[in-house]
Amino acid sequence: MRKGQRVSWVYQGKRTFGTVTAMGGARAAIKGPRGGNIVRVGTADDPVIKLKSESTGNPVLKRRSQLKAAPKKQ
Repeated sequence: MRKGQRVSWVYQGKRTFGTVTAMGGARAAIKGPRGGNIVRVGTADDPVIKLKSESTGNPVLKRRSQLKAAPKKQ
């Protein structure tokens, strides 16, 4: 994974797309859409990745194992 790469993941049974904005490392936190803090903890083998959702524009945290590379948007 690298910054700017388009990826996909499954959210509530549907395939969702986004763009990698940063590599979060072993632990990362963001402000959620309702104002609360969202924290994800990864490992050295499965780091946390910060993303921007294409559908909502909101920041998202996922572990690398939850993501798949996606083709560029046309």
